Amino acid sequence: MTKIIMETPIIDVHTHAFPDDLAPKVIEALRAKYKVDSVYPCTIGSLLDVMEKTQVDVSIIQIYANSPKKVRLLNDWGSEVVKRNRPKIYCFGTIHPDMDKPSDELERIVQMGLKGVKFQPTAQCFRPDEPRLFKIYEKMVELKLPALFHAGDERKHIDPIYAPPRSFVEILSSFPDFTVILAHLGGYRMWDQIDALLDFKNVYFDTSATNSELDEFKLKRMIELLGIDRVMYGSDFPWFDWDQELKAIKKVSISEEEKKKILGGNASRILGIPDLL
Repeated sequence: MTKIIMETPIIDVHTHAFPDDLAPKVIEALRAKYKVDSVYPCTIGSLLDVMEKTQVDVSIIQIYANSPKKVRLLNDWGSEVVKRNRPKIYCFGTIHPDMDKPSDELERIVQMGLKGVKFQPTAQCFRPDEPRLFKIYEKMVELKLPALFHAGDERKHIDPIYAPPRSFVEILSSFPDFTVILAHLGGYRMWDQIDALLDFKNVYFDTSATNSELDEFKLKRMIELLGIDRVMYGSDFPWFDWDQELKAIKKVSISEEEKKKILGGNASRILGIPDLL
């Protein structure tokens, strides 16, 4: 593979991995539910191996729990992963809308050095704009914890769609100091709705899972519509080919400086990756 010559490190803000004993069960569950398979094993070892091959400098694992009882276990695991692998790997922690005392767990997430909170509305069965979530968002603003949400449909169409782009409007307007990152350029296969989000200054976007859906022209148009300074590279490892995802960004006909922002500069600035500032 040809190396991308960059001064700014490459940061992938959207990857997944699970404890070694849990990873095969996760892959099998997603295969059964969505009829999709992983390109790589969903483990830390696999993630580090592919990072080396693709010359990605930093990955952020987006942890999510599909039941309240798994929240603390996965956050503890993420904290240990970061301790062992920093500065190559960081993690977002997880909160489940149905758990007891989510504010206490948010405090613990900060204490453990996790970088934010990942929400997966499809797996966790909630709409982002449900009023019961607003106390969680309020606490996250207080703690300066960013959120990354899955947004839009899934690879196998779901009904209902829990997180269409418009479901974030009330959150963004109610919490202007809340840093919200929407995966899949704002809404997987629902990009006709993203106009509703463009006027908010506190929303950002990652590129995960878009290379297989958007050709080079459409990808460029989407990036420019959302704003170069608000777009961050994400691969959605292990579900997509990391090499292809990187090449898709490299091929977009924007300037090299703009590519550097997307591939690392924006994430370093927005998420405050300390080893890269």
